[in-house]
Amino acid sequence: MSDRINKPYEFLDDENVIIANNFNTHHDWTKTVFNQIKVNIITHLRNEQENKCCYCKSELGFDIKEMDIEHIIPKSEYESFTFHNKNLALSCPACNTKKSTKSVLNKKCSCYPRSGNAFVIVHAHYDNYSTNIFIKDECVYVPRTSKGSDTIKYCELYRFLDVIEKARKFQIKKSPLAQLTEGLRNASESEVNEFIELIKDKLNNN
Repeated sequence: MSDRINKPYEFLDDENVIIANNFNTHHDWTKTVFNQIKVNIITHLRNEQENKCCYCKSELGFDIKEMDIEHIIPKSEYESFTFHNKNLALSCPACNTKKSTKSVLNKKCSCYPRSGNAFVIVHAHYDNYSTNIFIKDECVYVPRTSKGSDTIKYCELYRFLDVIEKARKFQIKKSPLAQLTEGLRNASESEVNEFIELIKDKLNNN
């Protein structure tokens, strides 16, 4: 599991020109002129984060709306940090939605902080995730520090339905019998009947 982003995305010279010429407020983030820059950011950060959400460490998807570029400090709060490379990480849509525009700084700042000490939550570039949060059975998030606790709270990593679903999938993955039961539950009537005949044959041959 990737503990933190070791190398932030470095904007190319022409990308910096595009940003300078087209960015004025945080609302400009959605301009199509930035689409290729976002693709480059995503490609870089997928590798840095081992394709894991920076908050819950779940696998990120590749389809539409299965991954977001997360602004750690909300861009609506600090517009000047919208394209700051250490303010960008990848998150799952659920964590991005739950965290929303919550303030993550211990106190207001004029320049982008240079360490994780300025943040109340785990910072994807500055903090080691496993130092702050332990993930048990791929679904239960246990805080190891106050920063880990606040991250769990901000992103609602205790999400009840999500935890149940992850726990169910984890048990199925561990148990061949659970995999078989799950398969039968989703099988058609003809597939079930075929399975019953196979069992009968097996028993008769024994």
